[in-house]
Amino acid sequence: MEVNDITLLSFQIQEDNFAVDAMQVIHILEFAANKLTEVPNTPEYMIGVINLHGNIIPVVDMRIIMEKEELSTGTDASIIVLEPLDQQDATIGFLVDMVKEVIQTKRDQLSETVLEGKKGMIDSYEGTLVYNKEFIHVIDIKNLIEVIEK
Repeated sequence: MEVNDITLLSFQIQEDNFAVDAMQVIHILEFAANKLTEVPNTPEYMIGVINLHGNIIPVVDMRIIMEKEELSTGTDASIIVLEPLDQQDATIGFLVDMVKEVIQTKRDQLSETVLEGKKGMIDSYEGTLVYNKEFIHVIDIKNLIEVIEK
C-alpha cells in the first residue's frame, strides 16, 4: 500500500454519506438498544455505554452530532467502534443509520469538503470524495473526538 492510499469505511446518516479511516475501526456492531446502558448527566448525543469484551465503550449518536431532526433507529442501524491511532484510551462507538462499504482510494482523490447546509457540531473534515456519483464526506476523527470530549 502506497503512502497516498487510503481505506475508508462509508456509512449513512439519513440521506448523507460519510466515511472514516477504516484502519481506526476495530468493530462494527449491530445496534441493540437493550445492550446499551444509559449514563445520567451526560450530553444529549451520549446515548450510553456498551460492554465490549470487558471494556466499557461510550456510544454517541451521530445523528444528534450532525444535528439531524429525525432520530428513529432503523433495522440497519450499527455502532462503529473506533480506536484513534494516536489516542488508544479514546475508544468510542458511534451510532449510524447504516454501514455501507469499504472504499480503497487515493488521498489526492479527496477534495475540499462540499457540504450543503449545516454540518453539525464537527468543525473539520478530511475532505469529500465523489464515489459512485455520491458525495462522501470524510470525517476528521481527531476533531470528532474533540467535539465529544467537550
